[in-house]
Amino acid sequence: MSVLSLNKMALDLAAKDFSDGHNPTNGGPTKTARALAIFHLAARDAYAMVTSAYKAKLGGLPPVPAGFGTTPAIGESAAIGAGIRAALLLYPDFSAFINDQSKAPVFLTARENSAAMSYGAVVAEHWMASRQGDGSSLPQTDTMYSSAPGHHRADPVSGKATLGRTWGFVKPFVIASVEADAPLMPPPALTDIEYAKAYDEVFDMGRDNITQRDDAYRQKAAIGLFWAYDGANKIGVPPRLYNQAVLKAAGFPTNAKDQLNILAAINAAMADAGIAAWYWKYVYDFWRPVVGIREADAGWGPLGLGDGNTLRKEKGDPFWLPLGAPASNPAPGPLPVTVAMGDNFTPNFPAYPSGHATFGTACFETFAKLIGKAPKDISVVKFMSDELNGVTTDNQGIVRPAWCQTFTLQEAIQQNLDSRIYLGVHWCFDATGGQKLGSAIAVKAAAAFA
Repeated sequence: MSVLSLNKMALDLAAKDFSDGHNPTNGGPTKTARALAIFHLAARDAYAMVTSAYKAKLGGLPPVPAGFGTTPAIGESAAIGAGIRAALLLYPDFSAFINDQSKAPVFLTARENSAAMSYGAVVAEHWMASRQGDGSSLPQTDTMYSSAPGHHRADPVSGKATLGRTWGFVKPFVIASVEADAPLMPPPALTDIEYAKAYDEVFDMGRDNITQRDDAYRQKAAIGLFWAYDGANKIGVPPRLYNQAVLKAAGFPTNAKDQLNILAAINAAMADAGIAAWYWKYVYDFWRPVVGIREADAGWGPLGLGDGNTLRKEKGDPFWLPLGAPASNPAPGPLPVTVAMGDNFTPNFPAYPSGHATFGTACFETFAKLIGKAPKDISVVKFMSDELNGVTTDNQGIVRPAWCQTFTLQEAIQQNLDSRIYLGVHWCFDATGGQKLGSAIAVKAAAAFA
């Protein structure tokens, strides 16, 4: 096993957690981001303690036993031991899979491996203990909706309860506090021209009429699918996707020391991105397009007030539906996030800011800063999303084609932002708000792991 195979195991677990009717242990993108951060931080710190290549992030870790080797090879073995133990603690339902994947490195003796991996396991246990009581165990679903125009309400397609109302109070990993280190201005008022423009854009670009659209629109719909990862069966959530992209990026290191540091940094950044995005989501409680467009005109919605905007070109449409977050790989039985076969959906939390935009920007900008380049100067060649890999099926069970893209990380950030408008699940200011939030977190994360 290597650092890269350890990361792959973590990403596989993040997909399995959402698959084949399993009730997720780390449900939603926020809990998955937290799990991936703990996993990678434990592996990094085990390596740090053995080799002294950099300072461990968690204080109070037990010292390396006397007579213990301090070579990079022993450090890597300790990191693998930490990752395996963290995986077992974070994803206990998949212990058989983890044990099957867990092979000791071949570059050490059996005795060296046993000692190093045992020490790594202790580091992982300390990391898990350090996160007990961090707020992640608070209730995450409710149906506390406001009837007032502009406020988040249940998706009329899926009807799912709101997810993550308390997640913004989880203890961060790298930022000191959300309000201090990742501030965010309010979204535009419903009567503003900025809201009118965003409304008209998503009304057209994001509606569910793809079979009636031209090739240019279909290309945009493909971008929406490419960056989706909306908790679908066998796919999971967006932090998994952004890990996959970074691994393919030019400049991703080939040595274990730097791989461990970068993987810990980007995943800690995404964990804080989830905390910050969900904090502001519930501060502003802004409605999604599927509700805002249906209730735009007076007479519609629980109070019949409309949005009061006289500047938008498009009228309200009480029957408008988005192209939707894709219910990919539908499987028999109840699924944790997706809904019945045939129904794409809108994610069940407020719109502003976009979680995708916050996660993706935090991840890609943190990576760029750590390798000393701008995102526009980092290429990702022939990257294939699990949503469009020639195997994944759409919500009707029809196999989607394979699509390899080559892009810079700056182009990836922009596509990731735009993708949510093309699916009709976000306003454009959700995306730009998430980008600002992700950038602020990236500054802190990169400094913490420099």
